[in-house]
Amino acid sequence: MLPKAGQNLLLNNRLWTIRQVHPLAGRKLEFEVLGASPASLGMTRRMKAVRYGDDLFIEQRRQSYWYGHLQQDWLNHELGPALACRQANWLDLLAVHTRHPASGNLKNEFSWSYSRAATYQKCPRAYYYHYYAAWEGWQTNAPAPVKRAYLLKNLTSLPRWVGDLVHETIKYALIRLKDGQPVADNHLVKHMHTRAQADFADSRSGRYRQKPNQLTGFQEHYYQLNLSPAAWQTAWTDAEHYLRTFINSTLYADLCRQPVDTLLEIEALQFFTVARTKMWVQMDLAQHQGNTFYIYDWKTGPIEESDLRQQLGIYGLYARHAWPETITNASLRGIVYALAEDRVYEFELTDTTLHETRLMVETSLNNLRDLLLDPQANLAELRRFPMIDDLRVCQTCQFRELCGRDKPW
Repeated sequence: MLPKAGQNLLLNNRLWTIRQVHPLAGRKLEFEVLGASPASLGMTRRMKAVRYGDDLFIEQRRQSYWYGHLQQDWLNHELGPALACRQANWLDLLAVHTRHPASGNLKNEFSWSYSRAATYQKCPRAYYYHYYAAWEGWQTNAPAPVKRAYLLKNLTSLPRWVGDLVHETIKYALIRLKDGQPVADNHLVKHMHTRAQADFADSRSGRYRQKPNQLTGFQEHYYQLNLSPAAWQTAWTDAEHYLRTFINSTLYADLCRQPVDTLLEIEALQFFTVARTKMWVQMDLAQHQGNTFYIYDWKTGPIEESDLRQQLGIYGLYARHAWPETITNASLRGIVYALAEDRVYEFELTDTTLHETRLMVETSLNNLRDLLLDPQANLAELRRFPMIDDLRVCQTCQFRELCGRDKPW
């Protein structure tokens, strides 16, 4: 039962008598209390709290709470029933948060993507933070730990930002090309430079904290790494080099010569269903030319050919779903342009390749679903997603603050 007026809260051996309880937005509420212990006798306070079913968290100080279970933690006291609360931290609240269904109309639905599976393989705890702890963090009345997980989820890093910047600019170029309004090379570089300056300003000023999913925030700024101006300049120089490599390439020249109606889809987030599970994909470009269906992917980072085959195989499965008649009568090829190497990798996506890819996807999504506390409701339990031991990975993880690994070692 929720504490009510006349009952008591026992916090760190100090007793507080509840005078009033005020429901607030979402899961939050506020207690008006009066000190009933010698050290706090007669003192009045307002205490903010967060409630998840029978789990109650009372805000104490930054990243600290008092926790009490509303069915199990009541004591008999001479002044009346008292909820005996113990110390708790942000991870304790996040662990409870992910064991409860989402509030509001937006459901956290289990789905699968290549990047989601890769996140789990890199670190199960980061996967937990990204796909479960951060859910609802966009809500203004979300608990502080949930908001922080959401903020961290949306941070980027210099290398990742370089890749995103180049991809967005190529996307802009191809969309204009498809619309019959090709953009001059220098304008593309200028367009990307304008975006880069805005991203840097949003991050350095801290504006990204207000809209973390809309404005760019760098880990390097958040964790105050004090990178030299030369490091930022190098990142921009790399981005410009990758973009110029693309726009001066034979591949781009060939795309510019093709009829615009051969360009079917340009970096659009889409989904389809495999094993009754929603799968998300975002191909850089899909093109149908003659008797061949091409799937393109641009890379600015290191290349692993085995990973490329898996990722392109997933795109191939989607292409079969989205354009079944076209795919039936065409060969399916994957093209990966490694911009750092100025090298093109080409793969034939055969029926065997797609069958093997589908089996890999089904195995992966079943393994991820089996980790859940409640697979049907997509509820997760913190202890099932352990931290890793390789601290080198933690050095570049945006969630390292939540694990207490944000300090130099």
